Amino acid sequence: MTRLQNAEKQLADALAALESAFKTASSGGAPADSASSKHLAALVDEVSEIEAKLGAAIAMVAEIDAAQIAAAQNTAAQNTAAQNTAEASGKGDSE
Repeated sequence: MTRLQNAEKQLADALAALESAFKTASSGGAPADSASSKHLAALVDEVSEIEAKLGAAIAMVAEIDAAQIAAAQNTAAQNTAAQNTAEASGKGDSE
C-alpha cells in the first residue's frame, strides 16, 4: 500500500505544479497563450481525475486489507475456541 500512497503523493505534487503552470499561463492573456491554457486546463482536469481514481483505489485496497485482517483474526479466534473446547473435552474424559 505504501507504493500506492507514494504514487498518490507524487500525483498530488504534479497536479499542484500543473495548476501553478496553468495560473501562470492563463494570466498572460495573449491569444497564443489561450490555446496553451486550454490544453493545460484539460491536462489539469485529467490529472485531477486520475488522482481521484487513485484515491478510490487506495481506499479499496485498505478495505480489502481490513477485511482480510478481520477474517484472519476471526479464524484464529475460532481455532483457539475449538482447541480450548477439545482440550476441555479431553480433560473431562481423563478425569
